Amino acid sequence: MARRSDEILLIGYSVFSGLQLNPSEEIVRRLSGETIHGYRVKGLVLPVSFRYVKENLPRALRENRPLLVLGIGLAPRATKPVIELAASNVASFSTSDEDGNRISYEYLEGGEPRCVHTTLPVDSILRECSNRGLRVAASVSIGTYLCGVAGYYIMRYAIESNVMGGFIHVPPSTELAMRHGLVNHMPLHSLVETIRCVLEVSAKKASQALRQSTQ
Repeated sequence: MARRSDEILLIGYSVFSGLQLNPSEEIVRRLSGETIHGYRVKGLVLPVSFRYVKENLPRALRENRPLLVLGIGLAPRATKPVIELAASNVASFSTSDEDGNRISYEYLEGGEPRCVHTTLPVDSILRECSNRGLRVAASVSIGTYLCGVAGYYIMRYAIESNVMGGFIHVPPSTELAMRHGLVNHMPLHSLVETIRCVLEVSAKKASQALRQSTQ
């Protein structure tokens, strides 16, 4: 097996459904290039395309072999960032992706496993980020649209590679909400700080686990 890189892979999505902005893309752009707990953040922005993600995300994970991988997606009805605890091995959506495709029910990788779980240190993230005055919660509502697709590949990679990985939904940024008349929103800088907290806590845990495995 190839050696893991000393890298954090941060994955977001580009604009979709006529929205002018996607805060997940903006967060990735802002944090890409930073060094967090000794690991450099590499950003990757995906188009909201089922075929593209299915064909390219697994390969990107294999080629980069990050020590920590975190996906971010926009949830227009969310009121705070939410750590998704699980993802299913199924894509199913009636709202077209950016290629105009709709998927009635399609397995991503054969039929097994049916579901995968996050390997992020959720308890530590919730506690530490809350102590910093940041709003974050946990949920199992990742869904079967493109966020669910990315979440499945990320979590499966993390489990198979024995690294930390997961997916977070974020609410609209204030700028996005103002442009489109959305009710729920958070300032972009607050979203960035929350994701930075998640990465810091996770990278620290990953570093500790790596040291223990080499002793």
